[in-house]
Amino acid sequence: MGAGRYYVEGPSRTSPRIAETGSAQAAVAMVIDRLPPHCGPAFIGNAEALAAYERVRDGR
Repeated sequence: MGAGRYYVEGPSRTSPRIAETGSAQAAVAMVIDRLPPHCGPAFIGNAEALAAYERVRDGR
């Protein structure tokens, strides 16, 4: 892994930065620690793809 800084950002582009660390593992751990209870799986795609998936999943 390359040396550098890793930033944990808030849930939106306007949210304040949560933390900065020198380790990717530490940054990932910070994100995992802050997930809400019963958080669902990650979705790979953009907002439009997620909305389309949710419509199909929910039968709408």
